[in-house]
Amino acid sequence: MHINVLVRESKKGIMEAIRPGEWAGVDRGAYLLLREGIHPKYTYGDFDSVDDGEWTFITRHMAVTPVPTRKDDTDLEICLKDLVAKGYLSIDVYGATGGRLDHTLANIFLLTHSSFSKANIRLIDHQNIMQLLPAGQHTVAKAEGMRYVSFLPLAAGGNLSLEGFEYDLDEAELEVGRTLTISNEFKEEYASVHTDATIIMIQSRDDR
Repeated sequence: MHINVLVRESKKGIMEAIRPGEWAGVDRGAYLLLREGIHPKYTYGDFDSVDDGEWTFITRHMAVTPVPTRKDDTDLEICLKDLVAKGYLSIDVYGATGGRLDHTLANIFLLTHSSFSKANIRLIDHQNIMQLLPAGQHTVAKAEGMRYVSFLPLAAGGNLSLEGFEYDLDEAELEVGRTLTISNEFKEEYASVHTDATIIMIQSRDDR
């Protein structure tokens, strides 16, 4: 099952992200969805990012139960854990990047959470699509509108092989902090990636 998640408004606005299908709203994301006429199937968060008027708007349109403000997990982590437990194994998350740097980094590293090992979770903004590639062989597709593709290791010691890219690799050793695997490009619509260590793949385009 697939579901979309909205956390916050993106730099280019919410309308770029809106598409058919099921949606979940995290904190202010619930307000943004309702404002656009989309009724989220699930809501999560303590709603500390909405003002009084926005909170009134939310409760006028649906019943929500905020989580406590003092908690161990972020609103997005609570959301993803619950959605995966409900059986959603394909999740596109919008608005999880571009704000506070600590939140952005934490959201990117959420991709590595052990509870999500069987799920395909993508973090999407107007300029980037991020997803985890576990160890193994992968056929990856070029994302529409994205020119570049980069591969970031999470730990040293693994090897990466690429075929079907402008810059192919044959068992190149991965090193954290090295930029060898930044700003590659697809030759065709599909290409092959083999990694013996978990990596993050980022497809991106220059800002407009």
